[in-house]
Amino acid sequence: MSTAFEVYSTRPEGGQDIQLWKTRKRTGRRKPWEVRWRVDTLPKSRSFLTSELAENYRSALRAAARRGEYFSPVSGLPESWERATASMFSVVVDYARHAWAQTDSGNSRRTISDNLVRLALAAVDDKAVKATPAPGMPAQLRSALLNWGLSFDVNPGAERAGDRVKPLTGVPEDAAACLAWVESVSRPVADFGTETAALALLDRACVKVRGSGRSAPATCRRRRGILSGLLTYAATRGLINASPLKGVTIRRARSSDAVDRRVVPDWDQAGRLLCAVAESPNPRDRELAAFFTLAYLVGTRPGETRAVREDDITWPEDITDPDAVPGWGLLTVAGTATEVAAAYTDTGTKGETRGLKGRADGDIRQVPVPPEGVAALRDHIATYGVAPDGRLFWYATPTDPHAVVPGKAYRRTWKRARKAALTPAELRAGVAQRPYDLRHGAASYMIGDGVPTPEIARRLGHTVEVLMTVYVHWFKSQENPANRLLEAAFRKRGPLTGQNPPPTANITRITRSAA
Repeated sequence: MSTAFEVYSTRPEGGQDIQLWKTRKRTGRRKPWEVRWRVDTLPKSRSFLTSELAENYRSALRAAARRGEYFSPVSGLPESWERATASMFSVVVDYARHAWAQTDSGNSRRTISDNLVRLALAAVDDKAVKATPAPGMPAQLRSALLNWGLSFDVNPGAERAGDRVKPLTGVPEDAAACLAWVESVSRPVADFGTETAALALLDRACVKVRGSGRSAPATCRRRRGILSGLLTYAATRGLINASPLKGVTIRRARSSDAVDRRVVPDWDQAGRLLCAVAESPNPRDRELAAFFTLAYLVGTRPGETRAVREDDITWPEDITDPDAVPGWGLLTVAGTATEVAAAYTDTGTKGETRGLKGRADGDIRQVPVPPEGVAALRDHIATYGVAPDGRLFWYATPTDPHAVVPGKAYRRTWKRARKAALTPAELRAGVAQRPYDLRHGAASYMIGDGVPTPEIARRLGHTVEVLMTVYVHWFKSQENPANRLLEAAFRKRGPLTGQNPPPTANITRITRSAA
C-alpha cells in the first residue's frame, strides 16, 4: 500500500498539525484495515474489519481537520467527538499543557502537575480498576504521570503557540503502559459536572498518599483551586455545561497562621547556632555561615538569600546619607533563586531566578545590614569569592560547579548546627527546627525592641496586615512600654471623668447582701 499522507493545520493560532496516512491493510490480523494519523508528535491508529469502515473513519477525521477542529493531544480525536466520551485523564493532560503555556514559573508548573496527578488518579473507575489490574505499583503510576504524562517539552521561542509546550517523546515502555492504563480506567469528565461529584472527587484526592487521614489544609486548598481551574477549562471546551465549583465556598479548616513563639530562637540561641555553623568541622557548613547570618540579621527568606549578588550590597563606606548609622550597610533584595528541576523551566536548566514573593516584576526592597552582618559578608567574599554571575552562595555538583544551593544542603547544615549548639531541653522544645525560624527571630527582636510596625513589615517584605496576622501575639511584649507612654500622656492631659483614683488608693469591695 502507498504511504502517501495529507497534512492539515488546524487552528493556526494554536499551531496544531494533523497528519493523515492512507489506509493500509495488515494481513493476518482480525481487523486488518488500519487508519493512522498524527496530532503534532502524537501517533494514533485504529483498526477495522473492512476497508469501507476504515475509509469512512478516515474521511471523518479528514473532515474535522479541514474544519479546523481542535484534536486532543491525548486521545487524538476531534474535540466534537470527545464531548460525550472524553475521559477525565484526557482533560487533565490537555489542561496541564494549557496551564504550562500560561506561566513561565517552573515551580508553578511543578505544583500544577503534582496536584493533577492526584486528581487524575482519584478520577478512576473503581470497577474498571478491579477488572483491569494496574501494570505497576501506585508509586510507579504517580511517577509515570508526573514525569511523562503531565510533563512537556518547552520551547518558549517557538513562533506558534502550539509548539511552545508539546508532549514528550520517547516515553519508556513501562511508563507508557501506566499512562495507557490510567486512560483506560478513567471516568468520563461529564461524571464530575455536578457540585456533589466535584467535591467528592476533591475529597478523594485529598487523602494522604502514605498513612491515613486528609492532607494538610493548605494542600487541600491548593488542590481545590487547581480542580476548579480544570473544570472551568472543561466547560470552555464544551465537555461539561459549566464549572460546578464556580461560586462554591468551602468552609476553611481551622488553622493558625500565627508563628509559635516557642520554636523561634532568641538572641542567645541564634548566636550559638550561627557560631556552630561558622566553626563546623564540615567545610560545606562553614560556607553557609553568612547565609544564616543574613536570615537572622536582615530577615531574608532562603530563596532571597540564595539570589544575593555582590552588586546587591552597598557597603557602609559607600553610603552617602548623612543621617545613616555608622557601620551599617544596605542590602538590595531583588529576587528569589529557586531550585526547581530542569524539566519545568523554559531554559531547560535547573533552578531559575524569580521576582520577589507577592510583588510585581522588577520590585525590590532595600534592607539595612547591621555591622555584624557586614562583617560576615566581607569575610564570606574574602574566603569564597563569588560565582561567575555574582552570587554569594552556590553549590558545586558534578554537572554544575555553581548550582543553586539546594534546600536539602542547607537543611543538613542546620540539623548539625542544632545538635551542636542547643541543649537537650531546647531540642525537645523544637527551638529553631527550620532555618526559616531565623527570619521569625528577626521579626521577634524587631518587635521587642520597638521598631515601628510599618518599618518591620517593609524590611521583611510583608504588608502590615500580614505582619499583624503572623506576629500579632508577639506585640504583647510592648504592652507595658505602651502603657507607660499612655500613662504619661493621660497625666499631661489631666482627668477625663474625675474617677481616676491614685495608684496607691485602697479599693473597698462592696458586697451586696441577699435580700
